[in-house]
Amino acid sequence: MVEYIINKDIVSYAYNKLNKTNIIKNLNPSKFGYDEKRIFEGYVGERIIMDFLNIKNNDDTYEYDLLSKKGKKLEIKTVSCKFKPKPNYLCTVNSHKTDGIHKQKADYYIFLRIKNDYSLAWILGWYSCEDFFNAGTFIPKGKDFGKFKFIKANATVLEIDKLNKF
Repeated sequence: MVEYIINKDIVSYAYNKLNKTNIIKNLNPSKFGYDEKRIFEGYVGERIIMDFLNIKNNDDTYEYDLLSKKGKKLEIKTVSCKFKPKPNYLCTVNSHKTDGIHKQKADYYIFLRIKNDYSLAWILGWYSCEDFFNAGTFIPKGKDFGKFKFIKANATVLEIDKLNKF
């Protein structure tokens, strides 16, 4: 995993983008996609990957976040945390689809963890979207999964140490 220092320009980018986002609560079928903190943190992750991969523009559609220089659609999955994640921690892709998995029209997922104080990030790795759902474990909404329960949505999970590294 790649440790990345979050600078004030990244945080400013995320706040500016959040302020321009028209957030209409309770209209998103995912039930968590319009949480302002999660949107902000997603924009932080998006900007980190833009800098890391030297991507100048972002598409930021519902189906993917960024377009790589080679034309690949990238979906950035960012989660906040209190400390550096361990290799056996899980990367999660949630799905609002109640009877299975909603797969976005992206080519690759890139997973990040960012520290709660927005000082550090860890670029955990990447996985092709199609392969992620084949390699990961599907957890239905409401199922107890050891230390936690997926209460908002169905999810597919995969351990960090199974991701492709940068």
